[in-house]
Amino acid sequence: MDFHQYSIISFEGEDDLIPGLCGLTNLGNTCFMNSALQCLSNIPEFTRRILLFGNEINAPIIGAYSALIKTMWSGEHVVAVPSSLLLNISENLPRFRQYRQQDAQEFMNYFLHIIHQELTNEKTLITDLFYGRIQSSVKCLGGCNYIDINEEVISFLPLPVANDIDQYNILYLRSNGEQKLVSVHTYARTIRTLIDSFIKQHEPKLSITQIQAFRIVNNIIMGKYSLHTLLSDTINNQLTFIEHPEKTIEQKYVELTFLNHKTCKPFRPPIFLVRPSYDCYYSDLSEQINQIQNHLCLVTKAPTSAFHLYWINDSGSVCDFDIEAHKHNTSLLFMNRITLEMDPEWVEKYINQYNNDRSFINPSLNSLLENFFHEEPLRGDYFCSKCLALKPARQKADFVLPLPPVLIIQLKRFTYDPYSNTKVDTYIDFPLRDLDLRPYIIQNNDQKTNILTLYDLVAVSNHSGSLASGHYTTYVRNDRNKKCYSFNDEIIREILDEYDIGTKNAYILVYAQRTTV
Repeated sequence: MDFHQYSIISFEGEDDLIPGLCGLTNLGNTCFMNSALQCLSNIPEFTRRILLFGNEINAPIIGAYSALIKTMWSGEHVVAVPSSLLLNISENLPRFRQYRQQDAQEFMNYFLHIIHQELTNEKTLITDLFYGRIQSSVKCLGGCNYIDINEEVISFLPLPVANDIDQYNILYLRSNGEQKLVSVHTYARTIRTLIDSFIKQHEPKLSITQIQAFRIVNNIIMGKYSLHTLLSDTINNQLTFIEHPEKTIEQKYVELTFLNHKTCKPFRPPIFLVRPSYDCYYSDLSEQINQIQNHLCLVTKAPTSAFHLYWINDSGSVCDFDIEAHKHNTSLLFMNRITLEMDPEWVEKYINQYNNDRSFINPSLNSLLENFFHEEPLRGDYFCSKCLALKPARQKADFVLPLPPVLIIQLKRFTYDPYSNTKVDTYIDFPLRDLDLRPYIIQNNDQKTNILTLYDLVAVSNHSGSLASGHYTTYVRNDRNKKCYSFNDEIIREILDEYDIGTKNAYILVYAQRTTV
């Protein structure tokens, strides 16, 4: 059960060409540009309007970009070379002439601004799609309650990200069925050192061989981490430690899953029992199974009749655990795993007792938005134009309607100051669909009903490595077939599991407004 960081498959080749699935050649440290261009390419309305430009347009950068997009979306190419576009951009922006790593967000911002300038009109497809407005209000607390209001036009929303490098929140599953959330404070860099810290802080009687680390999503094991896995390659709110009973060389582990008897969906994460490697009988498992059932009964007060026990063989066939028959040395041939199902009414009670929702532990995009838009005291004194004096004040920011059709969010992971040049690797949980901006719209706006506030993710620019040395890749949702793909310069791979899109490397999030209420 080896774990791979991404569940991906290679893109097949020219017989399966799909418009938009076109890699970009790295022209020498230009992965930042390739990632930004792939993000923009997968904004459906932006690409649709770019494709409408004719070849005769008198705008060098728009012309080069339009030609590139037509190649990428022709369905005839798997790789395109953006050299003409880079040449035209570098003539306007000399900083991009040098073949060295640049910031993808800065490039994207400059690039959109240049397109806007080439279109010459005050209102362009850039202002139509990307520009939004934020209102900043400062309220005097000196007695007059005067509110000073200013508006700012934005094309990006920068959200600061705090560092959580020394704390890991782990779901710990004991071999007897008990589970709990634990926090481990450590400067560990690998799974091995994190397990060592966990044992010292929480379970000093255990050895490192009794703890195995897994990635668990929706109570399903998605993969197993090796001891050498870097913590930067894990996701905090999916990291789970499972205690394994000690075993001999003649024994092996068998997975025990817990399902709702009505829906057949897992209501809690699995654990592992010990069984003989070859002939296995119920007597080899009965004590362990009874211990698990006792745990479930203790938590829910459920009768033993609420449980339904099955085992699955290597071919996938489901077999009833006929306990009376198995007591008389009936071999459980080719057992692969065990399933314990519980009746729905007791499942609900169990879930209420063990609410191990870790979404509140890790920062989410919504929590960053709440921090950005919430009202807070203004630092320092504020000169009130009504009081004509320095006074304490409070400030608040809000989106102003209409909302932009495209919302580009920058997760500010880099610090640029004389004392630090570190990158913040905190995992941010962001939605793939249904990002709702309604809570962040100005409250006294008469237009707040029947407006489009939901956004769906279309692209992510990822940065791996450090500020001095790193690499950019891109995750996108293709508008033609609605599948997700990873772009690493010329290399394209399909992302089979959407949960792989969220990583600690996410740097730029591109959301498109849903066009129906």
